[in-house]
Amino acid sequence: MLAIALLLGAAPHYSYPKLVTANGYGAVIYTDDRLSDAYPHLYQEYSPGVVTPEVLYDTYFGVTDYDGGGGWLTDAESATTEDGTGILAVERAYGDLAIAEYDFAPMSMGGFGLAQVARVTNTGSSTTSAFQLVALLNWHVGGSEVVGSASAQDVSETGSDVSLTYQAPGATDVSCASVYDTVNAGGRIGGGCDTTGDDVVPAFGWSIPALAPGESAWVGVHTSTVGHDWVDGEPEQWVESERGLWELFHARGTVPAGLTADETLVYRQALAYLKMGQVAEEGAAYGQLPASLPLSAAVGDFQHIWNIAWVRDGSYAIVALDAAGYHEEAAAALRFLIQEDSTGDYRAYVGHADYAVSVCRVYGDGTEWTDVDADGPNIEYDNFGLYLWALGAVVDDDPTLLDDVAPRALDGVAEVLVGLVDPNTGLLLPDSSIWERHWNGNQKQFTYSSAWAVEGLRAAGRIADTLGDTRGDTYRAAADRIAAAIGEHLVDAGGVLAGSKEELDAAEGYLDLSAIEVYNLGILEPRSEGFTASLEAWDRELKVAAGTGYHRNDDGSTYDEHEWVVIDLRVAEALRRSCRADEAVVLEDWVTAQAMLNNRVLPELYEPTNGDYAGPAPMLGFGAGAYVLALQSRDAADAACEAPVVDPDAPGENCGCGGDGAAAALLLLPLLTVRRRRS
Repeated sequence: MLAIALLLGAAPHYSYPKLVTANGYGAVIYTDDRLSDAYPHLYQEYSPGVVTPEVLYDTYFGVTDYDGGGGWLTDAESATTEDGTGILAVERAYGDLAIAEYDFAPMSMGGFGLAQVARVTNTGSSTTSAFQLVALLNWHVGGSEVVGSASAQDVSETGSDVSLTYQAPGATDVSCASVYDTVNAGGRIGGGCDTTGDDVVPAFGWSIPALAPGESAWVGVHTSTVGHDWVDGEPEQWVESERGLWELFHARGTVPAGLTADETLVYRQALAYLKMGQVAEEGAAYGQLPASLPLSAAVGDFQHIWNIAWVRDGSYAIVALDAAGYHEEAAAALRFLIQEDSTGDYRAYVGHADYAVSVCRVYGDGTEWTDVDADGPNIEYDNFGLYLWALGAVVDDDPTLLDDVAPRALDGVAEVLVGLVDPNTGLLLPDSSIWERHWNGNQKQFTYSSAWAVEGLRAAGRIADTLGDTRGDTYRAAADRIAAAIGEHLVDAGGVLAGSKEELDAAEGYLDLSAIEVYNLGILEPRSEGFTASLEAWDRELKVAAGTGYHRNDDGSTYDEHEWVVIDLRVAEALRRSCRADEAVVLEDWVTAQAMLNNRVLPELYEPTNGDYAGPAPMLGFGAGAYVLALQSRDAADAACEAPVVDPDAPGENCGCGGDGAAAALLLLPLLTVRRRRS
């Protein structure tokens, strides 16, 4: 089916040179040929104004033969991420020496850190001379740095932003003086490293004896904020230990049956990114899932970096983790989003209700954060339904949520949703919704927000029943009224589903693929003439110039006009639910093939004219989570096609998609969405 996609538009191709490794505490980024950025926390801001610093200029290995020959290893023959892990594998060469480099943020470290390991092999036909292998560590820890070397294998560097410890087992020399020039000149570094300054660059040196043809030597250095207590053994064992941890992680999860080899690789890597990207710090930050890891590709003339927790993105990532068998991680993320005393600044926009989850995004410490511009704040009622959906998906797998999360969610989320129903239309009241349109006249009765209110209230009804709470029937009745209002007020005369009531009333500009969730949630029947009419309109107006996928709506901004990965996946899901699996495969294969040619990374966007990667990558909820959920639900969506259509015009009564029960829960598993405008 990939051949069909190629005929329709741009061919899958490599366009993203960045890799990332993270361990729940921080992230280190590889760009083009070296490690060149690092963040000691995964969140962008812990609290207002407390910004996570960028603390790495670059770090890499070099070779010197002591006799005028030397150079830094800053050219890479290849660079990739090992399957399903955070281990970056880089191949380099220096003369007859082949250098296999392994860089990773150790999952067992218990804090921010980086392991750099190099295996040097003589690929020539004669024995080498002895030489020195060097690791340069150009970290920027902030302000005037204090550096001290307890030995040739042990250095500490302290600044105003972070304090780091470097340990290099087996190193014979250490220096902070002119190391870059010394190696380039073929000299031996040494002399110690006890100094202060604004840009101190420590380096370790290992004396490597003559290597016979085919013989190898291993060296390694680890950097951390937690001191030396990380792992025993030699550098080669560090790599094997890390691989073992990742295999244990994947053994805990499930892989859907019937995946292709490429889909399996992208799926495993997506789960690895979700694990790497979930904050492991103790305290209020624990469990959060930022929208992306802290790196990006350009979007037009600007960059987006979304290492910020959004309720929306987090909900998709939570359900993805739970669907794949990672119930503990999913529950931790739910708890992060609903902490006590973390919300309430925007009660005036929420009917003066005591709401319990953020109306937009969340600081690293769990407190509410919404961005405000000249049009006011972003107030997103879809968050409430999405959170209840995620809680409903996880609570059966982690019943402890019934004690400490479910009652607060009913009081502070479900009750709020019931109070936000417009008595005139039966839809949710106007809000900023998925594309974050801010306030002061930009808010609308978005289809997306009402759709998630339906699903969230149905989930709340099931949770209330489990708790013995008598409000279950109230929530189900409210959900049914909203579902009926969607069919009544949000579909045009030709059966096309609109993105908002206001745009439909104006009879223009109402095509918005966030509305696809109405069909994926079974609120309207995907095997209906209305879906066919909607799909024809979306195909006609929202296909990108590159040909295969879609932009998100017809509003026309640069951000709107990019191809959205999550939209491609959501359209594919709806196609499967409408029994058009062959058409769905074209989109699925396109996303998979792009990922395979870009180190299995899933981005936020593709450039609309050529399919190049754009926006943050890897994305978590709207990238990795979207992909995991799409594959987890595929068989159930296909199976729904064998059930009879009861009444294509009756909301929520077909496919088993809209009601209670195990079949409905399985069908609703993926329910991905599209991306918001961020400003």
